[in-house]
Amino acid sequence: MGRYPLKETIGRYMESNRSFLAETTFIERGRKLRAFAEQYDEMHGRDATLEADPAKWTEREMGAIILDMRKRHLGLGTQKKQLGHINAVLKFVGNGVMSKMKVQTPHAFPRGQYVRGPSLTAGQLDALFDAVEKVTGWHGEVVRFVMAGYAYTGLRMSELRRAQFADLDLRGWTLRVRHPKGEGSYGEYRVVPLPGPLKPCVERFVRTRESMLAGKGELVAEPLIPRQRGDGYYSANHFEQIAMEVRALSGVDFDFRSLRRTYGQNLLNRGVQLSTVSLMLGHASTLTTEKYYCRKDADSARLEVVRAFEESAPGPKFNPPLIDKKPGLTGYV
Repeated sequence: MGRYPLKETIGRYMESNRSFLAETTFIERGRKLRAFAEQYDEMHGRDATLEADPAKWTEREMGAIILDMRKRHLGLGTQKKQLGHINAVLKFVGNGVMSKMKVQTPHAFPRGQYVRGPSLTAGQLDALFDAVEKVTGWHGEVVRFVMAGYAYTGLRMSELRRAQFADLDLRGWTLRVRHPKGEGSYGEYRVVPLPGPLKPCVERFVRTRESMLAGKGELVAEPLIPRQRGDGYYSANHFEQIAMEVRALSGVDFDFRSLRRTYGQNLLNRGVQLSTVSLMLGHASTLTTEKYYCRKDADSARLEVVRAFEESAPGPKFNPPLIDKKPGLTGYV
């Protein structure tokens, strides 16, 4: 083991899992683990008695890591995810200290339920779409297409960003999801519809795309959303910058996942079955859809119950009171 055993272990762990992870998942997990390694190096610099080699970590090192997360005020969800990645690295080198601690001292680990983020209101969506009209040039066309695309297809950021032009079907008005989450393992390929409100935006983008490529002297380009300068696809960082720009222009606090939640919530509110919404979002289970993305709102649920009873359910059969049977009675006795 070299001078930086944790970083070297993380490198070997990531390489061993490369073929089992989608590209975006591989990049993101590697980034988070490398950031953790930097943080642990700082901890080790403050306390040289901490073991540098993760294969030799004990309850002492894990306790220090958890305490450091709390001191940095990381959210419970962030702590749980990071500890999950750390545990995977430890298991990779045969260290079961975290599994042992979860049995013996479960209270030491962060607990808490995931809180589903809010969907955007109709007014917030209007504010977003009004704001992006101010952006000019090819960049403006990309921004408008990206914002409308996520709001009306419910795609994950990588699913639209990495789409190819060949995936777009303007006859059937569909888009094939070529790179779903969990690609190569649990992910399933699917085709999503491009609904009526999105069609004018798609047509405008395709026309502008052709003009942009012609200006570069190109007839075709593989990416659905090609870069004007350079070749290839936009990066995840480019798309995050788009979201940041639109937040500043509109004053609406959103991210691409909130657009995905809004898509699902709008479908549910319009009477689309939960199983259908789950399928369109690419979820393996409706439980994932309800827990993390959307569920029928209370007002829609109440109206649905009322309609169900009015349309089909028979009322209870009671005998009429005596006052209705005998005209001489003036009231209830």
